[in-house]
Amino acid sequence: MRTNRKYYKTAGITIQVNSDFQIHETTFHSKFKQFEKSGLGKDNITIHHHFYFPDLSQYLDSSEKEIYKNEHWHIIQAKNHWIYKYKPNPTEELGFPVIGVFNHDHSVIKIYSPEIDETRYKKANFGALTLFNTDQILFSKLLCKRKGLITHSNGFDVLGNGILLTGESGAGKSTLSKMLKKKGFKILCDDRMFIQQKEKFYIYGNWCHGTVPDVSSAIAPLNAILFLEKSKRNLIQKMDNKNIIFHKVMTSLVRSFLNREELNSTLTTLEAIVKETRCYNIKFDLSGEICDLIEALFINEKIADEKNDY
Repeated sequence: MRTNRKYYKTAGITIQVNSDFQIHETTFHSKFKQFEKSGLGKDNITIHHHFYFPDLSQYLDSSEKEIYKNEHWHIIQAKNHWIYKYKPNPTEELGFPVIGVFNHDHSVIKIYSPEIDETRYKKANFGALTLFNTDQILFSKLLCKRKGLITHSNGFDVLGNGILLTGESGAGKSTLSKMLKKKGFKILCDDRMFIQQKEKFYIYGNWCHGTVPDVSSAIAPLNAILFLEKSKRNLIQKMDNKNIIFHKVMTSLVRSFLNREELNSTLTTLEAIVKETRCYNIKFDLSGEICDLIEALFINEKIADEKNDY
């Protein structure tokens, strides 16, 4: 069916994509199929794709200020709009130069990419709905206004429990993820996890993955954060010092161009996550034994919770 409109949903947010060109099955990466919806939801934003140079003067005013600039990004904030200019590294990234004009709360977005013609758009296989290299810039803004945030972590569903695997570079997120997948547990996303508070905190599978394209549209209640450490033994140690936990989680926080108000809101959400979520140090070797210990941990925690209900 011919269409110039598609809908995608994650973290309770439905994104309506409107395009000047027809949207084909190969316009976006196949990963988006898991997130596609038939129409609008309760919480909606709109992205419009245009393929000409915009007149940016209509969006700028005397209050404009430069937020960030390097060889790939130039970001300007005005009174009622944000302007994102993105230029891919041709030796490292696929894609095209893009100008994004976002309204003040990032709910209405106009994307301009003059170098894309209809033939390129048809077969582009875009990995982001904004046509940037990632949509995490958009979601870091959206989630902070919805009692949420993004962390550099891998997310899993273990017996109905949402868990985050995090740690310093080289701590073993990829290694443990491979073992947990082999064990049969469901990965929600590699390296970027969305967290949002409803009646409690949930983790959401999303399409903003890292180098490994593991994604899922699944949702799970956040029940544990696991801080990883490669070792010659397998051990799970519960952490109780909330100050230490807060600072460890904060190092994994994705803060894509947040202003002071947005960052303060994100840190308030982070404090609530740390207060409500069990946290553990995980030491593990390559035997796979740690997966059995993680599974047993949640079986035992469930039994303990049921006893406390009486």
